[in-house]
Amino acid sequence: MSFCGSAPQPVPTVVDVICNTGDITARNLAWSGWGRATATATGTAVVDLCAYEDCHTGAFGNVPIKLIASKIAGCAGHGRAYTQLHYVFADGSPWAGVPADMKTSSYMAGPGRTLPPANQTVGLSCG
Repeated sequence: MSFCGSAPQPVPTVVDVICNTGDITARNLAWSGWGRATATATGTAVVDLCAYEDCHTGAFGNVPIKLIASKIAGCAGHGRAYTQLHYVFADGSPWAGVPADMKTSSYMAGPGRTLPPANQTVGLSCG
């Protein structure tokens, strides 16, 4: 699996789910089904609780997360890799009440900032 431009890693224990912002980083991952069509992991996500507002200094929290890696594809020089990652917060969204289609155009800092995707699915590269 490659994520956020990293080199391919088999069975990673840490995954930056949202690149370039640090909004969601999954840690202490325990995988099952690795190498199969779909692999799942459970762990703890460190989330930026200020991802949808301008908190100036940021506030981070830990929440349970489940990752689902799928869509294995052939990658030049790297064999095969998962190309899609879906994440689910086991206890519900840490950003309760935030609409899924939230935009950042009114931010004081970082207008147009990349937010976590509304469908909770991100693409992975081959590395």
